[in-house]
Amino acid sequence: MICKKCGCIIEPEAKECSFCGEPAEAGQEDLMTRFVGDDGARKIIAAMPRLVDLRQLEDVPQEKDRMLSELNRLQGYFAHIRGKYATLGDLWLMQTQNAEPVLANYTIGGGIATLFFFLILTGFFPSVPWTFFFAVWLGVTSISYVQAGKAHERRKAQLEADIRGLENEVREFYNRADGCFLPLDYSDPQIIQELITGVQNGAITSFREVKLQG
Repeated sequence: MICKKCGCIIEPEAKECSFCGEPAEAGQEDLMTRFVGDDGARKIIAAMPRLVDLRQLEDVPQEKDRMLSELNRLQGYFAHIRGKYATLGDLWLMQTQNAEPVLANYTIGGGIATLFFFLILTGFFPSVPWTFFFAVWLGVTSISYVQAGKAHERRKAQLEADIRGLENEVREFYNRADGCFLPLDYSDPQIIQELITGVQNGAITSFREVKLQG
């Protein structure tokens, strides 16, 4: 916010202006908020729950037959949340693809849009100086880039919150598994199937090898 008395910028969480002491009006919409906007990222991050702690692992079965039996049992158990693993994978992919806005792109785009507007304007007002073009170009580029940056931070925070919520659901389900000797990273039913295949064909003779290979 901007202080209505002295014009200084007030932090969103501040109760009053640090310069003149003017009280900040709750919910006040000022020019800064209207043009730049509030990304909402801080509220999303602040409301994010802490990561659920994982339970202690059980001992790994030493006999091949018992290991296969336990792996099949665990695969059936974690198959109930198979969709959550797939959704987590999609969210992680979206997180890596959430690229930051590039200033050069907004500079070029703002320049083209401003030039188009300037040419139309000079058709009606030929005396408009070129300094007006550069001033508008700077304004358009700045506002659009800042807005894009805030939108990026908001998407980033929302993705982190969605991932955290889904991870906690998976962790809570994982903690309820009886006799689970698999680390969380190996609890996806598809990965468990690979472990079963490896044990059956002799590629995996002990779970220690799986940990080393992973």
